[in-house]
Amino acid sequence: MTSYISSDKLDKLYPIPSHAPSAQAPRRLPGATPESTEVLLKTLKDNHLRWHIFFNEKHFHNHATHHLLAIYHLGANGANIEAAYKTHTSYQRKAYESPAAITRDNFHEHLGDEDYYNAYLKFFTDVLLEKGAAATIEEYIFSPKANIEPPKPGKPPMQMANRFLAGLLHPLIHTGYGCEFGLLGQLAEGLAETAVHSPLAPALTPPSLMEYVGAATSDLANAAVSRVTSLLPSLVLDQVHRVVQAHPEATKNVHALSLIARLMRDDHYSYKTIQLPPPVNSEEDTSLERVLHLRGDDLAHIAKEWTVDGTNAKEVEAKIEELFWTNVVIFGIAGWGGRAKSKTGKFNGDFFFLHLVTSVLFLPSIVAYLSPTSTSILLRTYLLNTLALYVARGRPHLPVAEFFDNVTATPSPPADSLPPNKPADGTLIADNRTPSPWFAILQSTLEHPDDHLCKLQRSLAHFAELYGATPAGHLKKLGVELDGVEKIDGSLFVRVAGLALERVGWMREGQERDEWDFDGFFKE
Repeated sequence: MTSYISSDKLDKLYPIPSHAPSAQAPRRLPGATPESTEVLLKTLKDNHLRWHIFFNEKHFHNHATHHLLAIYHLGANGANIEAAYKTHTSYQRKAYESPAAITRDNFHEHLGDEDYYNAYLKFFTDVLLEKGAAATIEEYIFSPKANIEPPKPGKPPMQMANRFLAGLLHPLIHTGYGCEFGLLGQLAEGLAETAVHSPLAPALTPPSLMEYVGAATSDLANAAVSRVTSLLPSLVLDQVHRVVQAHPEATKNVHALSLIARLMRDDHYSYKTIQLPPPVNSEEDTSLERVLHLRGDDLAHIAKEWTVDGTNAKEVEAKIEELFWTNVVIFGIAGWGGRAKSKTGKFNGDFFFLHLVTSVLFLPSIVAYLSPTSTSILLRTYLLNTLALYVARGRPHLPVAEFFDNVTATPSPPADSLPPNKPADGTLIADNRTPSPWFAILQSTLEHPDDHLCKLQRSLAHFAELYGATPAGHLKKLGVELDGVEKIDGSLFVRVAGLALERVGWMREGQERDEWDFDGFFKE
């Protein structure tokens, strides 16, 4: 498609990436150079102009920018970024002109229609350049008008916060990259992607919660104020590398991981009771839709116990931390526990649970742009999505104690891939060929063509940076109700990272490429 935008305007959409707007968001690893940054921006602009957000008619998402930004963050050089982009261009669908332009007046008329992606992209580009990110996200994703008020008499509400979580969280992920790296072009794509998704079941954004939007301040300037105040816990009140309080206090309401444990013990949510995967004659196309249809109200009731005071920056940070731990436990410990049911017998690297880990990473960066009310709504609806997806994939068992007793905290590449040279005399520990598992994991990840692996390992590495020193017993002191929780410590993240790389192959070190798992946890 011919360019719809001038080069000067495109440069405003894609400046040199900024650092993340929150200390709870990832800090970039060393490696960025003028050359790698130039290649990154060239490929991001090319993707913006040439490709649709869906690469096929099944609405599979264009992940190219996710891959590029993730490996840039991990220190990839220009050649590596260029090679990664080429793995995507062969199958993308070309962008095309929409049938008509999108305006404020007709914004609601073409929601959920992929043919209007380009029109929504142009619309959000102009709005973002005029109003900025904070005001735009507030108005078009979280405001009452965007969610619960009819856009015109007789028309249904637009449910934009619901659409933001649809498509296995891809609109949130895409927008999150824009927030983290300060790229309005990426943000415009993510918001346009949100607009062309159909909403999930209404239970994902229950009226009891969305009506709370009406209590939000109408002054969108508060969004910018929230962005500044959200930095205070890290820059003023706490240490930047905080992470484990010496004497942790139990949260004043239930921990997110406790809610998962309750679901695990309650047969009302078993895959047999709900009939998962959906029967052939079911009205639902996916397990998630079926769960939201049959158990959505029950899950929303459970999630009510998990509240967030969006005006309290320390509480918001603590709640996001809960979601970090919870989602990694689901992906990693459930995946290891379900290894006998997987095709390899080693680790059930569930593709859907993987997205819980890669999406939760962006909550700090998105929250930095939100008002307190919108922060509460985002975190609470995100938790509800996590609960529903956990049930939809089979509500797998979480064998915490067995995981920590058996999964190594020092993963390493295949032994035959290590350098053959004998270490020089005086080397500190001659037989320790991988003194830091993370360096080996991330180097291998940078050369792996799987675009989900780099996103996953980037998340796990960041969580390890923040919480790697967490001692066993920390989550128990916070009141988490899960068998074996006293054994969870900060080594969780490197253990899971090792399992993940083993699942898809240490390709740089000579192993063949393998794939993620899609079968869920529906077998006995």
